[in-house]
Amino acid sequence: MKSARSPLQVLIERVVTEKANLSRAETVFAFDRMFNGSESDITIGSFLTALAMKGESDDEILGTYEAVRGKENAFGPALGPSIDICGTGGEALKTFNISTAAAIVTAASGCRVAKHGNRSMSGPCGSADFLEAVGFDLLSPNERLLHSLDNVGVTFLFAPNFHPLMKNISTARRALGIRTILNIVGPLCNPCVNLTGQLIGVSKASLLTQISNVMKNSNLKRFMVAYSQDGFDELTNTCDSKVIYFNQGELSTILIHPQEYDLTLSEKDDLTISSKKECIRLTMEAIYGYAPVQIQDIVVLNAAAALLIGNLVDKMSEGIELARNNIKNGNARAILRELIRECGDEEKLLTVERTLRKRH
Repeated sequence: MKSARSPLQVLIERVVTEKANLSRAETVFAFDRMFNGSESDITIGSFLTALAMKGESDDEILGTYEAVRGKENAFGPALGPSIDICGTGGEALKTFNISTAAAIVTAASGCRVAKHGNRSMSGPCGSADFLEAVGFDLLSPNERLLHSLDNVGVTFLFAPNFHPLMKNISTARRALGIRTILNIVGPLCNPCVNLTGQLIGVSKASLLTQISNVMKNSNLKRFMVAYSQDGFDELTNTCDSKVIYFNQGELSTILIHPQEYDLTLSEKDDLTISSKKECIRLTMEAIYGYAPVQIQDIVVLNAAAALLIGNLVDKMSEGIELARNNIKNGNARAILRELIRECGDEEKLLTVERTLRKRH
């Protein structure tokens, strides 16, 4: 006797055989079933793979976003507005933790940062992996995280703590090891209730418009969605970056040319890593001002965009100067130490510090 198929298997068949785009309601329904444990890991993996192979539609992205946000635990409110910096990940290029380094530099430059992130699903080292390695306690209670945001100017919101039902999908995601719709949507789901700005890097040009369409209906006052033309999910100094910029209700498209901002042009190989150990070292060296100029400048570029989004500067050039100064004067290093002192083990950070060396 043939066993009955689950509702999710019916949707998978439509996506695979008909290349059908699911509606927002169908996508919310599918994720609700996955979140509540009604589907097997094999079926979940098949669903995520089917969407990735077909190409995720606008309604599927929006439906996933609504489903994830509908189940999250809110964080805050903080004493003032905050921003976030993150990439969608899943790109073939494996870089050091550019957005995490930029977040620390941005906070050191006076802009409050509620960094939202997770462990890597497909690469050697995600933002949570890096911060844990240098002493951050991923299980820090919310009151300590909030105190850090209010008093240090930066905190880290470990995604599983705020999206607990994602655990029902994590095994399937980890087994797949590829970019899925959750890589696209995850960065959009920062649980901080008074987030006002965001810099989001994407690794596919098509995602510029798709993500902007979701974010323009959020509560953010400013955001940038950035695509590097050679595939990095960051603003980069390897080539031009295309950016959709939302500022107080108005959308515009701009090109950022690194050579216009006195940034050292870089090769891809200068920014990519092959191991978790190398990722930790390069990220730390970028924060401490020990890294080669190519590595330093990609962090400075992303921090400058974040400062613009946070309304700390009026122009990218001003943000670049401010970010550079706060690396050179040791403020970025000091902010990382304060974050770890507030929410972790400072001795662990000091142990990592002792392995660093100036390389320029």
